[in-house]
Amino acid sequence: MSLDDASRIMSEQQIRRLPVVENQKLVALGDLAVQPNSDQKAGNALTNIS
Repeated sequence: MSLDDASRIMSEQQIRRLPVVENQKLVALGDLAVQPNSDQKAGNALTNIS
Protein backbone atom coordinates (compact mmCIF):
# COMPACT_ATOMS: atom_id res chain seq x y z
CA MET A 1 0.00 0.00 0.00
CA SER A 2 1.33 3.42 -0.87
CA LEU A 3 1.51 6.41 1.45
CA ASP A 4 -1.18 8.09 -0.66
CA ASP A 5 -3.50 5.10 -0.24
CA ALA A 6 -2.89 4.96 3.52
CA SER A 7 -3.49 8.70 3.86
CA ARG A 8 -6.75 8.51 1.90
CA ILE A 9 -8.07 5.56 3.90
CA MET A 10 -7.06 7.16 7.19
CA SER A 11 -8.93 10.33 6.23
CA GLU A 12 -12.03 8.47 5.07
CA GLN A 13 -12.19 6.29 8.17
CA GLN A 14 -11.15 9.00 10.67
CA ILE A 15 -8.05 7.04 11.74
CA ARG A 16 -5.17 8.92 13.37
CA ARG A 17 -2.69 6.12 14.10
CA LEU A 18 -1.99 2.64 12.81
CA PRO A 19 -0.62 -0.38 14.66
CA VAL A 20 2.87 -1.36 13.58
CA VAL A 21 3.18 -5.14 13.62
CA GLU A 22 6.33 -7.24 13.28
CA ASN A 23 6.33 -11.03 13.47
CA GLN A 24 2.65 -10.93 14.43
CA LYS A 25 3.43 -8.77 17.50
CA LEU A 26 2.47 -5.15 18.10
CA VAL A 27 5.65 -3.09 18.26
CA ALA A 28 4.30 0.48 18.09
CA LEU A 29 1.54 2.83 17.10
CA GLY A 30 2.54 4.88 14.11
CA ASP A 31 1.27 7.88 12.23
CA LEU A 32 2.07 9.45 8.89
CA ALA A 33 3.81 12.45 10.43
CA VAL A 34 6.91 10.43 11.33
CA GLN A 35 7.54 9.23 7.77
CA PRO A 36 10.19 11.15 5.79
CA ASN A 37 8.78 13.66 3.29
CA SER A 38 5.23 13.12 4.48
CA ASP A 39 4.58 16.34 6.44
CA GLN A 40 2.18 17.74 3.85
CA LYS A 41 0.34 14.43 3.37
CA ALA A 42 0.08 13.93 7.12
CA GLY A 43 -1.26 17.44 7.52
CA ASN A 44 -3.83 16.90 4.81
CA ALA A 45 -4.95 13.60 6.34
CA LEU A 46 -5.21 15.07 9.84
CA THR A 47 -7.16 18.07 8.54
CA ASN A 48 -9.86 15.65 7.39
CA ILE A 49 -9.93 13.78 10.70
CA SER A 50 -11.91 15.37 13.48
